Amino acid sequence: MLLETAQESDFIAQDSAAFYDGIAPDYDVMTNFQKRFVQEKPFFNLMVQKYGITTALDAGAGTGFHSLLLAQLGVKVTSADISPEMLKRVKAHSREMNLDLKAVRSDFRNLQEEIPGTFDAVISMGNSLAHVLSREELRTVFQNFMLKLNAGGILFLQLLNYEKILARRETIQSAKEMNGITFVRYYEFCDPLLKFNILRLEKRNGTVEHTLHTTLLRPIVKDEIISSLADVGFVKIKTAGSISMDEFQPMKSKDLVVLAKKE
Repeated sequence: MLLETAQESDFIAQDSAAFYDGIAPDYDVMTNFQKRFVQEKPFFNLMVQKYGITTALDAGAGTGFHSLLLAQLGVKVTSADISPEMLKRVKAHSREMNLDLKAVRSDFRNLQEEIPGTFDAVISMGNSLAHVLSREELRTVFQNFMLKLNAGGILFLQLLNYEKILARRETIQSAKEMNGITFVRYYEFCDPLLKFNILRLEKRNGTVEHTLHTTLLRPIVKDEIISSLADVGFVKIKTAGSISMDEFQPMKSKDLVVLAKKE
């Protein structure tokens, strides 16, 4: 699928915003918001120290988990997301945790226009890149990330390992019950794209109420990420299977993590 017009690209952006607005009230529960601070802080602390990160842009911030984690480590953070409802929760969390960060509504295409200045690091976590639905637009997104980095700055990406998902045609991604609510994440394969669904089931008054949220994703794999990053000038590109930077194994790793540097 090629994004041939600005209007088509805008429509897809609006679809993504509506999807995340819809799941925003449940997002922290679905992603184990509180527990992840203990799990992920050691790695990010190591990254901040190793690369001397004092400023960071969190592109596709969601409810702000990684923004808040970096702010706890003394980094000055700007959180960018396409969803107004997600950004409301970023701001609420920052107030509750007494952390100072800036929250801006922007999609990947508009970072240069919406967010002034450059940063020591740009991060994009939580499979946000899968919303980029063409190779051409992925290259543009990486160019925008490059423009937001200081010389010598780092780019840190995390998305699902789609090589494994495509090879196994894994439909059900997860089914979790939390606080009496079950969340089922599943794919419909619409080659070359995926339809990503989150089904919310809640028992209430003897019946099961359900809500379905759906959006399109593109299963971007390692080779395309590496080649696209190199095309726009990123260097020292490294891949891993998790944020702990263990070896990426195409048929075993849950995630694809990529670290790259701006010369």
